[in-house]
Amino acid sequence: MFTPKFNFTSKIVNELTAIERLYGQLLGEKLIPSISLKLTQENQILATHYSTSIEGNPLSEFDVTNIILGDQIPVTKSEKEVKNYFAVLSRIFLLAKKHTPIDTELIKSLHHELMDGIEVKDLGEFRDSGVFVGHRTATEIVVKHNPPFHTAVEIEKALGVIFGWAMSDDPTHPLIKAGIIHHQFVYVHPFLDGNGRLGRILTSYYLLLKNYEVAKYFILDDYYDIDRHLYSDTLHLADTGDETEWLEYFLEGIAHSLQAALARINELKNTAVDDVTGEKRVLVTAREEDVLQVVIEKKAIKTSDIQENLSVTRQQAHSLLASLVKKGILQKFGITKTSYYKLAKK
Repeated sequence: MFTPKFNFTSKIVNELTAIERLYGQLLGEKLIPSISLKLTQENQILATHYSTSIEGNPLSEFDVTNIILGDQIPVTKSEKEVKNYFAVLSRIFLLAKKHTPIDTELIKSLHHELMDGIEVKDLGEFRDSGVFVGHRTATEIVVKHNPPFHTAVEIEKALGVIFGWAMSDDPTHPLIKAGIIHHQFVYVHPFLDGNGRLGRILTSYYLLLKNYEVAKYFILDDYYDIDRHLYSDTLHLADTGDETEWLEYFLEGIAHSLQAALARINELKNTAVDDVTGEKRVLVTAREEDVLQVVIEKKAIKTSDIQENLSVTRQQAHSLLASLVKKGILQKFGITKTSYYKLAKK
């Protein structure tokens, strides 16, 4: 039985209160489709940039945007890291809609996609050897973290216990659970490479499962990138067994990101709302938002893509696509069974 250790400090209570208030404000925003879609896409790109940047990826925000939105095939390791991260980030939104639980098989699958083509051995397989987290100086090797398990069997068992607790009816607040999952995953360090990136994706996925619309409204990684050393040091403070200081930092980061999201929404509303007229002012439905998420991931889709990803009939898929075309959000190309849809150009 997994039992995390932490204290409900006044800071944790205050941050939880602030987060719920700020998130409530975000939910109260009635965004027209053009703004909602722009915010979602921007946030996914920014999350990709910041999370890979934390791990040393040198590409700028501009470069990342071009790689994700462009059609060029990634060539360098840095480009592949960015392309893979965005693909996995897009995938978790679809997984969340299906309420796919977190387990070790899902983690292996996400790792395989995240690290594919990046010269990593044992894609999607837990490490079966020792490893440490640290850096080399001119005179010595500085070890920051030595994970507690060094066989695949031990790692699988440990993660199974943590994920079992995460998906249980344990009454711990989901925001606190998310922070603990973030730390515990990095603490176990199940793969030879990619643990930091996958840990942040896993945290976002858990929040999505708990109905916190990460990326649609806000991201987490920008706060960590402000001071990468502080992020790493605070995260590893919890390696001693007490999660309190890490949770204070983690929750502070969410509150910071929510405030930034509200400011960005106001900016978009003030600059773009007057340019949107007619049926584009109609709010998209929750199911139409699911369709748009598939479009963001694939760029061009067919009716069958919606059937497969949203588990709907062909008639339902066609109806959703037709509605988005009517609202001016999607554009249809072709008139036969091979027709496809893309985001409409402004």
